[in-house]
Amino acid sequence: MLSEGDQPDPAFVKGIASSYSISKDTWYPIIPKLLLLVIPVEIFLFSYFPEVSSSEVFWVAVGITLPCLAYAVVYWIVYRLVFVTGKPAIDGPMKGNWEPFTFNGWANEPFKAFILRPDNESRDLVVYLHGYGSSLARGESRALQFHELGMNVMSLDQRGFGSQGKRKDWTVLKAVTDIEGLLDHAPDILGFTPNRLWIYGHSLGGFVTLRLSSHSSGWWKDSLKGIILESPVASMPLIIEKKLPGRAALATHWVRHILRMEHERIHPDLVIRYSNAELPYCGIPNVPALVLQSRNDMTLGQYHFRLIKEHISHISEIHELDMPHTSRVDSKERRKLVSDWMTSQLSSTQ
Repeated sequence: MLSEGDQPDPAFVKGIASSYSISKDTWYPIIPKLLLLVIPVEIFLFSYFPEVSSSEVFWVAVGITLPCLAYAVVYWIVYRLVFVTGKPAIDGPMKGNWEPFTFNGWANEPFKAFILRPDNESRDLVVYLHGYGSSLARGESRALQFHELGMNVMSLDQRGFGSQGKRKDWTVLKAVTDIEGLLDHAPDILGFTPNRLWIYGHSLGGFVTLRLSSHSSGWWKDSLKGIILESPVASMPLIIEKKLPGRAALATHWVRHILRMEHERIHPDLVIRYSNAELPYCGIPNVPALVLQSRNDMTLGQYHFRLIKEHISHISEIHELDMPHTSRVDSKERRKLVSDWMTSQLSSTQ
């Protein structure tokens, strides 16, 4: 990771969807540093000099440091659950004839991505974005469908998932910046600037898609023709709250403080905060959208879908499908809806 004094790639400065300043160079996660010294001293004194237990001063010191210890424990739990992705599952191998390439994501960090080129001379591009804890291999059937329709397809294991690495200090804004980097680099890989672009986002990839499509920039500002959202995340606060243990509700103010502290440490130029990281505040796309929602979504529930219907139904064709949330499962119904919508898009945007 670059130091605070380094600057990100100038290509990202023109982006408007995310945060671009480099993280502050501090020991993470930030905890009361005095705690690291005082508590071990207290334990040492109590273990080897038990007579200190009769000292009022000792117990006053313990009374002061115990709340700090509780805060540190809560801080570490929140950090591990929210800002560190889980150990990635091994998916694959992939079926498509994917060509690997590299590009720079947030803070100029190198990323590996893949492209599927069609047999024709298509100048259309689809970018597929998988969900949290998933991978390109797990949702590959979605990407392959667009290749079958004769389109260029780009995708990747996103930050923190699959084989990509970069699990620590994870934020959705970093994920957004990574995909901006992918899009900025796409013409160099393709050998031309795409005439038309579509973005397909599943689950958390749906939130990334919403943010990107409502804050487009660069060559793809005018080339973006539509988005496809499959069981999309529409509220990051709800996702974060669901990841935290139930008892965290007893420390709501602590948790909010920790989330703010860590986000401000990671993103000194923070543009999305806890209160506005959901529809409609994160941005409303102005391109056509196809929404495919799991009817019995056991992963996200229905709140995210309600936000989608409330705020982007005016640009959307919405369908509820009898299939689970996971991209491990595909269906003929989903494939037909996507094929019909894309055929209509390809005809209407020529």
